[in-house]
Amino acid sequence: MTKHITTLKSLLIASACFTLLLFTNCGSGGDDTDPVVELTAAEKNAQLLERNWNLSSVTNGGTPRDEWTGFTLSFSMDSDLEGGSYTASGIPSDEGANLVWSTSGTFTANSDLSVLTRDDGVSMTMVASATALNISFNISDSGGRIKGFTGDWVFSMTP
Repeated sequence: MTKHITTLKSLLIASACFTLLLFTNCGSGGDDTDPVVELTAAEKNAQLLERNWNLSSVTNGGTPRDEWTGFTLSFSMDSDLEGGSYTASGIPSDEGANLVWSTSGTFTANSDLSVLTRDDGVSMTMVASATALNISFNISDSGGRIKGFTGDWVFSMTP
């Protein structure tokens, strides 16, 4: 009987050691994972901007403008996030509409990509989310500009 108790005791100790060894090698998983890298404001905005955008509405001086139906816009950022290019389609054939948007161009950006300055000198304020993009800018009234396309513009876009 003493021999059976000694054998049983040895098996219990071996089982306990095996169990401890098993749980020790499992690890917590928290120490082995890569740290979460927080994106900068510019990186977040670049991810939001770089897609195809479709017009949902446009106003000029607060007045809705229907001739922009079918307008689309896409942005491509440079790797340094200091600028990039855009392409646009669905620009109305009305004389002067190309002052508001040309079919393509480049831009420079501020540090968080909330303000883009096009190569024609127009400074655009951008508010982007996963579901919407609002672009506001002003086309100044100078002697060479076509009437009806100057003033404050707001383009509301969806992906």
